[in-house]
Amino acid sequence: MERLFGQEKKVHGCLSKRIVSLVGFLCILMLQELAMAQPIEREYWVNIHTEGAAWVLRINDLNVQSHSFIEQYSISYPISTSLKEGQNTVSFIFAPLIEDDTGYLAKDEQTGEYAQAPKEDFWVDISIEAINKRTQEKERINTLQLRYDMEAGELVASPQTPVNMSGETVHQTEHLRTRGEFVVSSPSQLLSTNGQSVEAERVDMNFRVLDTIPNFHWVEDATPLEDTPRLRHELRQAYQNLYRLFEEGDSDLILREGEAMWDRAGLLVAGGKNAREYISSLPVGSQLVGLSNEPSGLQLLPLLLADDPADDSLEFMGDGRLVRILPTPIRWSYSDDSERSHKLPVVFYRTASGEWRLATVAS
Repeated sequence: MERLFGQEKKVHGCLSKRIVSLVGFLCILMLQELAMAQPIEREYWVNIHTEGAAWVLRINDLNVQSHSFIEQYSISYPISTSLKEGQNTVSFIFAPLIEDDTGYLAKDEQTGEYAQAPKEDFWVDISIEAINKRTQEKERINTLQLRYDMEAGELVASPQTPVNMSGETVHQTEHLRTRGEFVVSSPSQLLSTNGQSVEAERVDMNFRVLDTIPNFHWVEDATPLEDTPRLRHELRQAYQNLYRLFEEGDSDLILREGEAMWDRAGLLVAGGKNAREYISSLPVGSQLVGLSNEPSGLQLLPLLLADDPADDSLEFMGDGRLVRILPTPIRWSYSDDSERSHKLPVVFYRTASGEWRLATVAS
């Protein structure tokens, strides 16, 4: 009896330890969830200065900005919603196009493709910046600072650029880190916003963000995609279904479709607003999803798709798990100004069960 009682005490002891361990584990998860739900103190930007190439800039393989001309160009763009905690990647996909004697882009006489090659006047300077929302204090790291070594015909690090004449380079701040190492992939593909494709080079560099930023909502559910007739058919259906919601003005269903991505955006850039609050705070966005009844003159245009799915220009992102059609099929125009318009460049993913869902809105 004593032995049985002793075993019973031991069993109870084991159960108690397990319960305590489980409770502790659940508490840790709850604390992590609470931490993840808190708006971050900083907003993040990318600064890009470049000349001599048409290009697309991606963060974590998501399109952030693009430029179709080769003249010198500079822009700063918010990227908080493109980031995640820990390791991130900045990618510069570019085509060093060559001009002919008349100033127009030259073409290869045999292939008809735009001519491109290493060129002395090409350079790029990309930095990532964190700005404290309360104090406006800034911290910045240099990522890609590149030129061509014309003798070798290859890309090389070149800290001294027209926008950084001192050549000073910063690779570590309080919330940002990089080792300054880049990887070149060639050939790659550059797809313009009108769907035209040219051969390109791609340069990737990793950097770390030390803020607590929730991962993308689609990461666990998105499946690898392959360009097939079936995928093209299903992707068209996804666009048609979303377009129908806009056509019917079903704001609740539109919000439900985009709730995860707009919730995340509200957390990262709007102080913790939920999807409805976030969209409502954007005047045009509120009108597009039907939350605002203010007269805007915005008219939904017919869905822009090629006659044949085989002719759709597909752009894959997210390491091959996200896709969209270019040019953007869903557009609005103003009734009093045909040249003013708004586009919704949505990007889709497909789940393991075959459902198509919204991943993000890319530039």
